[in-house]
Amino acid sequence: MTARRLVQIGLLAWVAALSVTAGAEAKVAGTLASATITSAQAEEILAELRAIKAMLVEDRKSAEPGSGTLKLPDTGIHVLGSPNAPVTMVEFTDYQCPYCRRFHEQSWPELKKNYIETGKVRFVVRDLPLDFHDQALPSALAAHCAGEQDRYWPMYEALLGQKEALTKDTARRLAATAGVDLATFDTCLRNPGLRRNIENDVAEAQRIGVTGTPGFVIAQRHDGQLEGVLLLGAQPTAVFTSRIDALLTNH
Repeated sequence: MTARRLVQIGLLAWVAALSVTAGAEAKVAGTLASATITSAQAEEILAELRAIKAMLVEDRKSAEPGSGTLKLPDTGIHVLGSPNAPVTMVEFTDYQCPYCRRFHEQSWPELKKNYIETGKVRFVVRDLPLDFHDQALPSALAAHCAGEQDRYWPMYEALLGQKEALTKDTARRLAATAGVDLATFDTCLRNPGLRRNIENDVAEAQRIGVTGTPGFVIAQRHDGQLEGVLLLGAQPTAVFTSRIDALLTNH
């Protein structure tokens, strides 16, 4: 490995740790000045770092709550909470997404306890398996098939609570643990209609601007439609609760 590559790797890690603060670039420039590389190499690395910084800033902006109101059909196969809840929260999820797991670990328990179980929020899960996650679609299909046996929510919890990387055998093992009859489960997985349901969710997510997972719509129901705001990413719990509380106040 060349000296330049070693410096580059170290600086990329440093920029990530600095979270693109205002002084990060100056600190990197100072380090490059003392490194045993040419000025041309230093300029090339700085250009790459500036490009990475720009991408990180864009990622941060894309995760901020949307300001506009959007409309979404009030449909959903997997629904948790009171059907009369004044607020509906829709999650577009990918079971292999680390940020979906972060939401499940950090925000989901409080939201479930304080809002869903108290009748304030109706929670709907829709699927957005990302193409570069090879086990996302199989896991989504497995969750649907568990749902066919009234075991969707235990499967949802098990998939997003899984600590190890998902493999082709994980979903079937978790289904068995959730009490699913595996012969019926295996037959269900071959049903082409399930894949169409997931494809419809993906198309709906793309239409409203869900560019990654998890994506959320926090809304109220009006004439068969959900009208509300879009949130992207595993936001802090307070971001979800503030949006929900605002809608509850207006109810």
